[in-house]
Amino acid sequence: MTEHRWEKLLPFFSATYTRKYLFERYEQQEIAQSSTMSYRTCYAFMYHLQHGKLFLEQGANAPYEIKPVLFFYGLIQLLKVCILTVDPEYPSSSQVLAHGVTTRKRKKNRYRFFSDEVKVQRHGLFSHVLDKMFHMKQINGEKYRMETLLLHAPILFPVLESIYKKTLAVPCHIDEATLRIPTTLLDHYHMTEARFETYLNDYSVKKFTRQESSESGDFLMFKASSPLNPFKCHPFLYESKSKVWLLTDREETLHLPSIAIHYLLLYNLSMLCRYETEWWGELFHTFDGEDLPIILRLLDGYEQLIPEWISAFLLGG
Repeated sequence: MTEHRWEKLLPFFSATYTRKYLFERYEQQEIAQSSTMSYRTCYAFMYHLQHGKLFLEQGANAPYEIKPVLFFYGLIQLLKVCILTVDPEYPSSSQVLAHGVTTRKRKKNRYRFFSDEVKVQRHGLFSHVLDKMFHMKQINGEKYRMETLLLHAPILFPVLESIYKKTLAVPCHIDEATLRIPTTLLDHYHMTEARFETYLNDYSVKKFTRQESSESGDFLMFKASSPLNPFKCHPFLYESKSKVWLLTDREETLHLPSIAIHYLLLYNLSMLCRYETEWWGELFHTFDGEDLPIILRLLDGYEQLIPEWISAFLLGG
């Protein structure tokens, strides 16, 4: 348990630390009987964390053909850890135990992962995560295409841009809490500098203030009201504390946190792995089409990305 990616989460393998942490979280949210609730949820929190860690570790060492199932169930366990910090009664009913999304049961001929879609259900873990962790309400029946979801994974940009033969996103660097955004983005968005500043503040939970700079000809400089992290960075796509991205086509930008986007991607990949065995097997043995390199790169990233997301939610960075 000494891997760097789990280092920030190691204190949670102490019941004393976890109870104190949960008590403080519940007190901040003014949840009734915070002390009692922290004792009640402590071990469920720790067991979900341990279970999620085991799934991810096994997924890291498993063949690619079965990684999606292990990573998806690892993510589910770790999301339950996060939910218990804001909803100590979880699960209050069996409705929140379902995955909360669905996909076509039978795949058509000439199926492509890019073109597939998933549909949100009224009840289930997905909607519960958005509600409790992000205060977002999802519309029952809303559909998401894999192609659009994949555009929101910065680790995929090199391979996606090789396939599409065009720039899909623009990198924005963060230096001492100041964002450096290339002015070339204004051409993609068809905006003036003033309109772009308004856009950022309209679509973000943070306040962005324009800064003057000697580099103003090449970059727009903004200071955020608080540091960006994987859960609070919309409309930016988070890569690291020093780098975020903006899609060149702003109409493609989804109002979903990164972890929700990857929940949908992993759900669909795990369903293909389990129930579309013939197509899944042929994908890995015929190397046909463009799906495989994207799926491989995505799976390579989850062992590191998922613990980072959970750490950011629990510890704020």
